[in-house]
Amino acid sequence: MADYVVVGGGSAGCALAGRLAMSNSGNVVVLEGGPRDRHPLIHIPAGFVKLLGSKLLHHYKVEAQEGLGGRTPIMPQGAVLGGGGSVNATIYIRGQRADYDPGRR
Repeated sequence: MADYVVVGGGSAGCALAGRLAMSNSGNVVVLEGGPRDRHPLIHIPAGFVKLLGSKLLHHYKVEAQEGLGGRTPIMPQGAVLGGGGSVNATIYIRGQRADYDPGRR
């Protein structure tokens, strides 16, 4: 029997479940509709692009955007344990010195 049911195993859901479990305030169950984030492309920066046609992403269509000529873009979201925190578009960019030195701006 669960004292708490957390729906969604994304970053926020897992953080909440972890806090509840650590507080010893009862039994916690996390419900996630997708599998674990074990697919190798999930862990490669920008590898999610090759997952766009897979069941590891939900494909939400947003409202028409005036700035995009009325198009309705797709917003992919993670359908795995970890949600969007697991399936993301991490890209490594080396910053310029001035980015880290407020005196040089």
